Amino acid sequence: MRHSFTKLVGAAVIMLGLAGAAQAQTEPTDIIRPLTKAGSAAFLFTLGGFGTFNIGPPPIGTVTNPNTTPVLVQGAGMKYFLSDDLALRVLLGFGTSSSGADTLPTGKVTGLNFGIAAAIEYHFRPLYSTSPYVGGGINFATGSITTTRKGLSDGKVSGSLFGVGVFAGFDWFFTRGLAIGAEYGLNFTSNSASTTIPNGTGSTVVDSPSTTAIALGLNGAASVHAVVYF
Repeated sequence: MRHSFTKLVGAAVIMLGLAGAAQAQTEPTDIIRPLTKAGSAAFLFTLGGFGTFNIGPPPIGTVTNPNTTPVLVQGAGMKYFLSDDLALRVLLGFGTSSSGADTLPTGKVTGLNFGIAAAIEYHFRPLYSTSPYVGGGINFATGSITTTRKGLSDGKVSGSLFGVGVFAGFDWFFTRGLAIGAEYGLNFTSNSASTTIPNGTGSTVVDSPSTTAIALGLNGAASVHAVVYF
């Protein structure tokens, strides 16, 4: 009886050992840890589209000009960890556009926009390969559209935006140095606009009423992003 019991216990121990080994093989042996140490740096991108996937520069703000379509100002983005778990991120954008010819009757239309945004991220203790964070920041954007005919200005419309907000999000590292994430927040924005009308002796500037708004996200919407460390 004792001999049979010993054999049974031995068989059970061997089976448990094999089961433990099999389970260890199915579990991840090397979790990708988020990069949140001082000196870590990364480029930022925005992800969008389900039917048609696209990747592009992060938005800074949407400028509204009188009697024209709102202009979305985008820019190159980067973040740098000033200390462990504390990162500074900066967005900088500049763009120009031109259409038509400097002749009568239509004239040449030239657009110019600029934007900058800065924010601080505080990263909490990582959850496996995910780094949750909170933060706050400011953003500023401006844009103008000028029409000229035969070298003379036929008027200009311009607008600017200033915003301040708070946000929360996360970065998930699916491999070392590459992460995707999402962000959600609350932003207060103030918009101003004006129209410059030329006259015989110079020009007249007509200011439009300023508007304020509270919107979701630091840039007016929730976002999905990609982070590429270097």
